[in-house]
Amino acid sequence: MIHFHNITKTYPDKTLFQDLNLVIKKGSRAGLVGANGSGKTTLLRMIVREESADQGHVQIDRKVSIGYLPQEITSTSSKTILHEVLDEIPEVGALELRIEELSSRIAAQPDDGKLLEDLGRVQTEFDRLDGWTIESKAKKVLGGLGFSPVQMKIPLEQFSGGWRMRVALAKLLFKAPDILLLDEPTNHLDLASLIWLENFLKEWTGALVLISHDRTFLDKTIDQIFEIHNQTIHSYTGNYSRFVAEKQLRIEQQAAAYKNQQKLIADTERFIERFRYKDSKATQVQSRVKSLEKLVRIKPPEGQQNRIAVRIPQPGRSVRMIAELNQVAKSYASLEVFKGLNLDLERGQKIGLVGPNGAGKSTLLKMLAQVEPLTAGSLKWGAGVERAYFAQHQFETLAMERTIFELIAAEVPQWTITEIRNYLGSFLFSGDTIEKQIKVLSGGEISRLALAKMLATPAHLILLDEPTNHLDMLSRDVVQDAISNFSGTMVCISHDRHFLNAVTDTIIEVDQGEIQIYPGNYEYYLWRKAQGGATGVKKDRALDPPPILKSRGSDYAGRKKQANRFKKIPILIAELEVAIAEQEEILSDPDLVSRFDKIQTALVQKELLEEQYLELLDEHDTLKKLFN
Repeated sequence: MIHFHNITKTYPDKTLFQDLNLVIKKGSRAGLVGANGSGKTTLLRMIVREESADQGHVQIDRKVSIGYLPQEITSTSSKTILHEVLDEIPEVGALELRIEELSSRIAAQPDDGKLLEDLGRVQTEFDRLDGWTIESKAKKVLGGLGFSPVQMKIPLEQFSGGWRMRVALAKLLFKAPDILLLDEPTNHLDLASLIWLENFLKEWTGALVLISHDRTFLDKTIDQIFEIHNQTIHSYTGNYSRFVAEKQLRIEQQAAAYKNQQKLIADTERFIERFRYKDSKATQVQSRVKSLEKLVRIKPPEGQQNRIAVRIPQPGRSVRMIAELNQVAKSYASLEVFKGLNLDLERGQKIGLVGPNGAGKSTLLKMLAQVEPLTAGSLKWGAGVERAYFAQHQFETLAMERTIFELIAAEVPQWTITEIRNYLGSFLFSGDTIEKQIKVLSGGEISRLALAKMLATPAHLILLDEPTNHLDMLSRDVVQDAISNFSGTMVCISHDRHFLNAVTDTIIEVDQGEIQIYPGNYEYYLWRKAQGGATGVKKDRALDPPPILKSRGSDYAGRKKQANRFKKIPILIAELEVAIAEQEEILSDPDLVSRFDKIQTALVQKELLEEQYLELLDEHDTLKKLFN
């Protein structure tokens, strides 16, 4: 369908591609991956003729329709967003007007066979384009991407850039081209819209080339990886997780082969040097010289990008109760977001906030950050609790004229130059990079730097609003490591499920002004939701196990994942024992005897924790049979 023939693309400062060849076949579902600046976006822009090759050419089969979603959208209009989407198939509107015209003429001239024939032909074409259901399809796509029926009637020009990106995506999905080229489509989506898009793309029958830094999204939507590396493309079969495992295995195999060959070369060279001047060994020496000359040298594997393990300053031990929200209400004019909200944050909790768009997740986070006032109720802080807040648009608070080094030096003046350099290095800012002014950094670099600035000063509670937005894979790993190493309390909003799984131990679902607490990570939350939610949980021990046990394949990635899980379960069991003990401490606290709400919450929490404890024991026994 699309063929790249010997493509070379060079910029003044670097060469992106050298003699690159690639075929995107009909029905391909490929994830395009590579380091920042490797040329992923450039490759897509070449397909839609927004970039040209210096050498070679891109051949696209005739009549192939292409839909391209760039990272940034600037266009706008005064049309409603529903009409913006419907206008992607303008011939339907024209046919509808033609049907009305012919119907009116036939009413006046019912015996005109020519008019009847024309109407039949137009209606056939209208049926072919699904004209009768086209508006409902447009509304379905817009609804899936988070637009309410009221919003669908609002002009596009009244929406922010992120929402305009959603409209642009809706237009592509509605039009259904032969191939979709999506450059970071999840950046402006909340979790609910992201999952809807994921399910939509699972059913997509056309070709798909996707750039995304969301591992879970890639895993669920593609079955092939195109990796840009060393100015060319390497193709891998399977999803992203399989690609990572397969690439690591190839690196290990190449390293072993290189090591063995280097030993062979050294042994051969020693033999040649030792017996070079002995006539009795002349034949053998010449044979080995020729074998070395003919030897196809194995290149050493390129090392993975090394980075220093993230070490962030840790807060001192805080009081057990970090914060208490009691009977909190929050309204914006006539819009009521919360009423009678009660929530306790305890020492060491790692909480992920999830829920549909507009449910109040960001409002809850902002109330905790005290950048939004409560309408009613109270927020009580534990004695001496320090907090820090990371907003989505954190860059607006940074001194853009400062250098990276100056920003951190001003934040922690007691640190030495070496300590600042080491700290920045762990966040992927090293060498001369730290002398760059903040204003010249990319959006992802600014987000990473803003997080580094916030974590440089220890706080007992950190509040994070989409901390991984616009970050590449490596940067997300850095942020994930930093939060995983944080010993305090965290409350986080994120649509990155891989991140949520790695850093949270509690999920709070926010919906329709209420919250529901799930004592586990995002994977556990999904599993529990499938079994009936956090309350009224089925007691049947024959329930399906958590998703981790559903993969029983013998492939390398699956076995490695199971082995890691087997090692991790005893740690999780120990953590649950501590959590159960904390709930028992609350239940036995004489000062709380009259606090029915806290006692009831502790009972529910203890029951859920004990159920999770038993499930982990069962899971450990199952995995034990595989590895013992």
